[in-house]
Amino acid sequence: MTQPDNNGPRYVIDGSFLATRPTGLHRVARALAASAIDAGLPAEVWAPRGTTDPLVDRTLPTGTGRLGRRLWEQVVLPANARGRTIVSLTNTAPLVAPGVVLVHDLAPLVGPQWFVGSMRLYAATVLAAARRARLVVTVSNAVRGELVGHGVAADRIAVVPPAIDDRFAPASSAAVEAVRHAFGLHRPYAVLVGWTNPRKDAATAVAAHRQVARDTPHDLVLVGGPEPTFAPVVLPSLPSVHRLGHVIDQQLVALLTGAAVALYPSRYEGYGLPPLEAMACGTPAVVSDIPALRESAGGLARLAPVGDVAAWAAALADGLAGRLSCPSPPSRSWRTAGQELVAALPS
Repeated sequence: MTQPDNNGPRYVIDGSFLATRPTGLHRVARALAASAIDAGLPAEVWAPRGTTDPLVDRTLPTGTGRLGRRLWEQVVLPANARGRTIVSLTNTAPLVAPGVVLVHDLAPLVGPQWFVGSMRLYAATVLAAARRARLVVTVSNAVRGELVGHGVAADRIAVVPPAIDDRFAPASSAAVEAVRHAFGLHRPYAVLVGWTNPRKDAATAVAAHRQVARDTPHDLVLVGGPEPTFAPVVLPSLPSVHRLGHVIDQQLVALLTGAAVALYPSRYEGYGLPPLEAMACGTPAVVSDIPALRESAGGLARLAPVGDVAAWAAALADGLAGRLSCPSPPSRSWRTAGQELVAALPS
């Protein structure tokens, strides 16, 4: 193993997530890491050997698979970073070297049924990392309250909400027409991003869609592919429900721009960026009436009770009829988020 070098910057950012296919959580972590460094954080990003992301400054040997990545995080990284503070931005952190951990949400604790059985150990690791950390960063006051309820000292928690990436802006009419043609969308449609995550409650969206479609023909577009940590989501097979899998960024922006309404019937969130991203593209959103979404989008989006199909059908019908407003989401940049993270870090 490489001997530790204590002559570099004071902070090491755990970049192990940069070695895997990006998820929404990973995109937030990368944007925050880059913006914190731009804001003056004296840090290097370290990642497992073979990681090619340009943000990475140094790579260290690693094993293979999920176990190999976990050993890298818990053993290899702290062994090499001695004397520096490790900043971990994806829920877990080295337990032997308490540093800074960003907890996006406590979903595996709140709803273990949404995940495969192996995630129970992951949930315990998230909580253990938060309890041991010198500083816990989280994305909303809702999650901050949950962490305090699980025994994390309130004075060790800082709230740094995420920002909406600049790429989320209204797409051109040509781009919208191209994505409609590519996916066979010839009617008005509603969109739900992240449907393969069971807590997003796609079943409620599909049930509302079926009710409204009796009088107002339209399609429901489900964006998102399977993740190995999620329990399976079983939905009825309907020709008006389009399951697109993962789409590239340009297609997602065009899909959001072309939608009549974005649905987000999630049963639990830490923050909830997709509705804000839809609104940044000029599309109104309907979100669940839960603490995190009331905090992040409640004043901008239509609220509907969790799992109430009739309420979601009414909101969907209003969206298709153009009766929902779409105020611009708050103007918050990743630069601001990065500055807030730097200011919160322990001296």
